[in-house]
Amino acid sequence: MTTDATPTDFDRKYSALLIAVWRSDTEMAKLLADPTAYAIQAGLPVEAGATVTVDGSQPDGLLTRTEIVEAWSRHVLRVPEQPLASVEELSDAELDVIAAGSNNINLYKSK
Repeated sequence: MTTDATPTDFDRKYSALLIAVWRSDTEMAKLLADPTAYAIQAGLPVEAGATVTVDGSQPDGLLTRTEIVEAWSRHVLRVPEQPLASVEELSDAELDVIAAGSNNINLYKSK
């Protein structure tokens, strides 16, 4: 049984997408040019015929998993313009941990 504290495949793929676009202006440009194709390429579950949009608004704090999943239920990617964690200060190993959905380092908090 998966709990909110256990990273899911969705969590890992969403985290990997965030890291990719925050680390690379080229990736961010690809995401913004065609969010639906980018989400599909990232392995996120996109319903047939759905259009993915990007919400780049900056939250006051860390996004909760509930907020991210709720937005995704409407095919909205919550991708704040500024990273919620400084990806430049994290090592490649730490970024890999985040992309794998580890509970030790999170780009959003569980709720």
